[in-house]
Amino acid sequence: MPTIPLRDRLSRITLSCFGFPLTLREQSKMRSELRHFTPPGQLIDIGSRKMHAIVSGKGSCTVILESGMGGCAVEWCLVQPEVSKFATVVSYDRAGFGWSVQGRKTATCRDYNNDLRRMLQSIGLQPPYVLVGHSFGGMNMQLFASEYPNEVSGLILVDSTHHDRYVPESWNEARRLQYNEALKQYRLGYLLSPLGVPRKKRMHIGTRRLPPDQQQAVTALGYRSNSFQAVYQEFLDSIESGMQLKSMNGLRTDLPVIVISAGKQDDDWKRQQEGLKGLTKNTKQIVVEDSPHAIHIQRPDVIIGAIKKLIDVNGESK
Repeated sequence: MPTIPLRDRLSRITLSCFGFPLTLREQSKMRSELRHFTPPGQLIDIGSRKMHAIVSGKGSCTVILESGMGGCAVEWCLVQPEVSKFATVVSYDRAGFGWSVQGRKTATCRDYNNDLRRMLQSIGLQPPYVLVGHSFGGMNMQLFASEYPNEVSGLILVDSTHHDRYVPESWNEARRLQYNEALKQYRLGYLLSPLGVPRKKRMHIGTRRLPPDQQQAVTALGYRSNSFQAVYQEFLDSIESGMQLKSMNGLRTDLPVIVISAGKQDDDWKRQQEGLKGLTKNTKQIVVEDSPHAIHIQRPDVIIGAIKKLIDVNGESK
């Protein structure tokens, strides 16, 4: 399984040393921002590290909100408060992102799900769970539902990544070029973030579409060098994540699944969304024609409605 190459780790250290004044200034800036943007949730000890989670609401069913690649819990700020009115809701920061500062040496879907289960056990939140995953987070949630079928009562995929996007044998030339370009950008961010270069270019990890107050926190956290390290590791391990989904046993055939797809996507993405419709015998698709990829930010009402529908169908509302 790939880890960040030794040459990249040495290059990062070398650049940080040669640019020591810039490195020192960036570290000072990050410390100041962390003091200003305090965690909106709680830090949960899972043994090897602490994870940040926002837990709200009350209900017999727990809804888990999983962000896309490089995302954090704050990105669900337009969904979680409304869902909290009828369910217990958990959004959280994967290792290295948001306020979950300490990263992982490997960052596959299975790694993340192991962390998530330890966190849920530590909080004391028992199944059944309704899983909601956006983009890459949808891959995590699919694998969770496959490996722990008795703990999941429903699955919502919010413009979820299809695993074929991270299985090289399924790529056409355009996807191969796209992957290599993304790898190059994540690598540069990893190498240069200790010097503050991404900050100068206004390039941060995470979304750019939130309301101003929440966006300020996401932007500040997304400039940190550990965020660039975490997303680089996540991307390096994405092929292994894709293979984990390709080889999984499948989902429980009667599991209710709602595939929510963005209308403003290219033809390849739309075709792969169609492929998700066959996950179970109880899978339905909703196409949000007026939304780009971040449906949970552009059209949170659609996500809230889908969650409520699954909970009502299962008879798990409070």
